Amino acid sequence: MKKIILFILIGVIMMGFFSQHKVMAATEGKIISLPSPQREGGLPLMEALSQRISIRSYTDTKLSEQVLSNLLWAAWGYNRQELKKRTAPSSMNKQEISLYLAMEDGLYLYDAAQHALICVKSEDLRKKTGSQLFVGSATLEIVYVANTKKQKSLTSSYANVGFISQNVYLLCASEGLGTVVRGWFSADKLHKAMELEEYQKIILCQTVGYPK
Repeated sequence: MKKIILFILIGVIMMGFFSQHKVMAATEGKIISLPSPQREGGLPLMEALSQRISIRSYTDTKLSEQVLSNLLWAAWGYNRQELKKRTAPSSMNKQEISLYLAMEDGLYLYDAAQHALICVKSEDLRKKTGSQLFVGSATLEIVYVANTKKQKSLTSSYANVGFISQNVYLLCASEGLGTVVRGWFSADKLHKAMELEEYQKIILCQTVGYPK
């Protein structure tokens, strides 16, 4: 009788395990539409520049969908939708940079055309995006990835990420968020954790969240 009960308990535990992983896997590929970005308001440019600062201490308060929408559009959204032109420049208009978002419930890819998030992994990779102690404490870690099939020059890609990350800085100043761009991370380990293709190269990471 004890053996029967033991087998039943093991069966229940295993069913729960596989059920949980089935649910997690089902979220991958899910598309989350973002609300339309608020293209008016915010701080005047000179005020935003005066308040631009790097922050390294964060709360775990989550960003609202509207704030996240504004952030991603300001960073690398289409400001001329009909021409597929962005809020930040890219050399020869290659637009080779992709924004991956590491959050508590998974890793997402920002799709500017749909202004939406696509879930690519059901895993919290925030702590793997950097080596500093504060990394992973904020609600969002942005990973900037270059497609070397579109743009072979990583020098150009670094410059393009600089434009995008500065947009993030200015939006954060306007929204009362904290941010810091980071180059201290293990590119090989993060590349593997994100399951990127060989032609995809991680350029920089950027933490975003509410400052303590």
